[in-house]
Amino acid sequence: CPWIYNCVGYRNHKFFFLLLFYSVLALQLVVWTMWESVRYTMKHESPFLVMFAVLFGETLSIFLALLITGFFCFHIWLMLRALTTIEFCEKTTKRMKPDASIPTSAYKKASWIGDVQEVLGKDFFLWLVPVTDLPPDGGLTFVSETTMLTTDMHVGKAYSSRQHKTGLPRGGLATHSTPRAAVSSSE
Repeated sequence: CPWIYNCVGYRNHKFFFLLLFYSVLALQLVVWTMWESVRYTMKHESPFLVMFAVLFGETLSIFLALLITGFFCFHIWLMLRALTTIEFCEKTTKRMKPDASIPTSAYKKASWIGDVQEVLGKDFFLWLVPVTDLPPDGGLTFVSETTMLTTDMHVGKAYSSRQHKTGLPRGGLATHSTPRAAVSSSE
């Protein structure tokens, strides 16, 4: 994300989401509580600089509140589809047909609560607290019995065909017992 100058991934997705959530709350608070100051400044004879500062602050806070609230709603939608921003951008640029379906992820859970738990953690009471609540595997295993598979998961298919053509052992590198000349002559 160029706005926070950091990469948003599995381990810090919750913190980014909470940053947006608390920013939306703070901006909404500023917009709605500052409105009384704007009305007071307009009714009474206030100096020009005071009136300008109050109106400028209210206008800026309204603009930022609309922008960040829209961005936060977009990220809620992405979270419920088990997508990151870069996955969404990649999938929407590939589909140019207007009747194409809305992109989802192969890691989408069967229910929306599972998708929310993937980002905010399993413990409901820690969802709005900025603490790590990662699963015991550290987020390295995603496919489970409740995962809906929407794509073909042939992970090693291309690797196996290349390995068969080159005659290299399973690790892909020649072992100490195989001379290098024998490996290059088999190609």
